[in-house]
Amino acid sequence: MHFSRPAHGLPVRAAALATALLGLAPAFAASVAQTASPADDTAPAARVLAGAARPFSTPAPLSQSLRYRMHSPDVRELQIRLRHARYLATHDAHDEFNVLTREAVRKFQQDRGLRATGVVDQQTWNDLRTHSHEPTAAELNNTDVGPWFVAPTQPGYVMELKHRLRQVGLYSGALSGEFDDATRQAVAAWRKRIGLPASEVMDERTWTPLLRRTRNPRYADLFGQPPASTTTQQLDARCGTGKVVCISKRERKMSYVVDGQVRFTREARFAMPGWDSPEGEFRIWYMNSDTVSKIFGERTPMPYAIFYQGNVAIHFSQDFADKGYGGGSHGCSQLRDYQVAKWLYEQVKVGDRVVVY
Repeated sequence: MHFSRPAHGLPVRAAALATALLGLAPAFAASVAQTASPADDTAPAARVLAGAARPFSTPAPLSQSLRYRMHSPDVRELQIRLRHARYLATHDAHDEFNVLTREAVRKFQQDRGLRATGVVDQQTWNDLRTHSHEPTAAELNNTDVGPWFVAPTQPGYVMELKHRLRQVGLYSGALSGEFDDATRQAVAAWRKRIGLPASEVMDERTWTPLLRRTRNPRYADLFGQPPASTTTQQLDARCGTGKVVCISKRERKMSYVVDGQVRFTREARFAMPGWDSPEGEFRIWYMNSDTVSKIFGERTPMPYAIFYQGNVAIHFSQDFADKGYGGGSHGCSQLRDYQVAKWLYEQVKVGDRVVVY
């Protein structure tokens, strides 16, 4: 997974620290990118990718082998097909056969039992076609409508979206959590302003430039009181002093505690079977409100990520909001309420403690 904050980019040392997204090895750091989009732990909700329901392609002749440093429209199609097959989590396709494309080809070849040369020969092309769709004109032109960055079913996200649209002069209504007609029209107008087809979908291509041209509103700009607790949690003894995020894997809950006083408690989700959410006492080492993961060849937003142990973070998960405990992370601790994740993000800072038990 590779990650970054679109508006300003990560600190210089973040490339080395990019191991902070899921519970994966450092190689993962080469793969969460700019917001406006990962795949952390989960798949994005409200997927509306063009052609996603169409059947896979059948083998067809390849005019020539595709290899590193080539420039060809065939490379653009290759990149889109690799994206379909979840091997290349890029925003946009282009004609250059670059390093990322070569490594994606090699990984595909390895997984398919082919000779991992990084060169797309006829055998590789045939196999890739059976795992991908015929690219649409919108995909080839990088104007296809992608999945929502965060689903409009999250009132906290809708309120933040409205505030940002107000900043660019396209929305003047109330900052409510309802995704209403005025908001739809403002989203469509913003898309047209940045050269995309009109649509009500705030996908990654639409969200990223909006982030770059607006400020992130503070929690207090949008909401009155802090989020209320919806449950209680048995605290570990280590949570009794100072400021700490206290996470119980057994109870599947998370609390923010200050000097023994619980400020809020909410449900939390952890690793799916086969992965592990580490236990122990940790310190927050990095925070990034606009994290995007692309570890599994897909781009999945991980808003308000708070990294506390290597590549493990607390963050909002749309998949958790949609599926509940039917899914899981690759090590991260997830919240399913965008508003809660935003509030928690503003309460803590680098160096604060996280206790997982």
